Amino acid sequence: MAFDLQEQEQIAELKAFWQDYGRHIALGLGLALAIFGGWKGWQAWENNQSNKASAIYAKLDAAAGDAAAIKTAAAELQKDYSRTAYAGRAALVAARAAFSASDLATAQSELNWAIANGREASIRDVARIRLANVLMDQKKYDEALSQLKSAEEQSFGALYAETRGDVLALKGDAAGAGEAYKQALAKLPKDAPNYKFVEIKLEALGSH
Repeated sequence: MAFDLQEQEQIAELKAFWQDYGRHIALGLGLALAIFGGWKGWQAWENNQSNKASAIYAKLDAAAGDAAAIKTAAAELQKDYSRTAYAGRAALVAARAAFSASDLATAQSELNWAIANGREASIRDVARIRLANVLMDQKKYDEALSQLKSAEEQSFGALYAETRGDVLALKGDAAGAGEAYKQALAKLPKDAPNYKFVEIKLEALGSH
């Protein structure tokens, strides 16, 4: 097939462009394909990890009441599947089981792990509140308060304030406790299940 002069010029320009930049384009395409392949592989690996972690968590969930079995499953998740959300949740379950067994040291250790490694802000917030309660049981009031400075998720703000009030009340700081309870009430909707309970705590302080 014969080409006219304009077409021949365009073909010549295309050949010259490819000679100058073709290698770079091919390398760029190769790199893009490698990145895409790596991303797809990473997704597949994470899905596989999540599925394995889910199976272990199901065993932990079925071991209700068996603190030793729960602790073992939680330890496996924390060691081998720490990047999954299941590890943080397992730490909360293990902490609750340990607390029920009066093993406060293990409960504290599990909650500290969830705070440091939990993949979800809500898990970390719950862990801090529960750790504050464990510390309250040990009369470590200042340490408990240090866990309750601020919630990561706004929805936990009222519960943080209420727990601060509980710590301050036990510490003997009635004025501080009253202020914390008022903050909790300001953050709670009137129909919240614990609204009336916080009001009762506030009234018991004589601060209402």
